[in-house]
Parts: sequence; C-alpha cells; structure tokens
Amino acid sequence: MKIKFHFLYLPAFLALLFLGQELHDWAHFIAAEIFCGCWGSKGFDSWTICDHCAITKDIGVFIFFAGPFATYIIIWSAWWLMSHNHTGKQRSAGFALLFAAIPFVRILAAMAGGGDETRCLRELFQNADGSNRHIVALAGLFFVCLLTIPALLRAFILLPGLREKVFLFPIFLVVPMYVHQWILKGLMTKLLERGFLNNEVFPGIPILVIAWAFLWIMVLWLTYKNLLNFFEKAV
Repeated sequence: MKIKFHFLYLPAFLALLFLGQELHDWAHFIAAEIFCGCWGSKGFDSWTICDHCAITKDIGVFIFFAGPFATYIIIWSAWWLMSHNHTGKQRSAGFALLFAAIPFVRILAAMAGGGDETRCLRELFQNADGSNRHIVALAGLFFVCLLTIPALLRAFILLPGLREKVFLFPIFLVVPMYVHQWILKGLMTKLLERGFLNNEVFPGIPILVIAWAFLWIMVLWLTYKNLLNFFEKAV
C-alpha cells in the first residue's frame, strides 16, 4: 500500500471538512426546532435556540448531543471503512471522512473541561454545588477518547511508512481544525456580521449560510473521486 496525491484532493477534502461541520451544526439546529417547536438562528459554526423556548434538562441533553452524535456517526463510519477487509478506495474514503470530522477538536475541548459531550454529562450528573465537576470532566474526556481514539489508531496504522506516520498524521490531525477556524470564524462570520447576504431565506438562516453549504456540495460532487485514490496498492 502506498499514498497517492492529486491536486484536486485538497478541494475535495475541504468540501468534506466544511460539510461535516455543517452537518454537526445542523443536527443541533434541527434538534432544537424539534424539541422547541420554533426555529432559532444559524450562522457559521454557531447556532441559537429560539427566544421563547423553555429548555428542561432532559431536552437540553438531546439538543446539545445531537451535533456530536452526527459527528460520531461519521467517525465510526470512517473506522469501519478503514478496516483491512475493505478496498483501497474504501479505506481512502474512510481516512478522509475521519479527519474531516476533526476528532482532535473534540478531544481538546474535553481536555479543557468543555465540549458538547461534557456539557451533557454536567446537565445529567453534576451536583448543584459543582462539587463533582472534576469527575464529570474526566468522564467527559474518557467518553470522547473512547469514541475517537480507535478510529485515529486505525488511521495511524493504515499509513504505510514511518515518514507518513510522523509527518502526515499530525498534519491531518491538527491542520483541519485551524483551517476550519480561520475560514469560518476569520472570514465567513465577519462577512455575515458586515451584512453580506445576511437576508434570511428561511427563518433564522441567512442566504450566505445556505449558499456556503451548496457551494461545498457542488465542489464535493465534482471532486469526490480524488478522495478515493489516497491509498493504492504498491506496484
């Protein structure tokens, strides 16, 4: 097995990256509408619940775990696709799916005592006086690691050589997190705040947010085949 790069791998991977994060946020947003019966608002890497929605503890857990649930479906689909009994194309797809889900950001958030997963555990198990907050935070970290590390280990093992493991693995692990932050928070959110295409085409959803999602759907549709040839048999 060896690695093959194509210049269209980058736009294809970026499309998968941004659409994976859109799926995460839309899962939150739609879950909030289902339980609240009203639409909140959605931006880039952000969402809100409608103002008159009264959230109970149980409903809040469902809403805040909806996003991670969608992300973990992607991560474990990637884990399955990267198994030894799949083809090089399927393994390539799994590898791209895994890192497009940005699993490292979930680990970092849990290490800091935050993230959706830990927030849900706090809602369910943290004492009113916060006396067990450290235990809950550790439980959140353990939960996140349990759901992310198996797939990361499989991706690490799948890389063919020491050079790829030492250089490529950290790049795929860390760089997508920063790219996502720089483009969405550093560019797209600022455009929205300045009023660019901020008219709402649906309740709480600006035109720019919809256009962004459709743009990357088109990019992925045109370039996805380049994600399937990352791993190929050595001649």
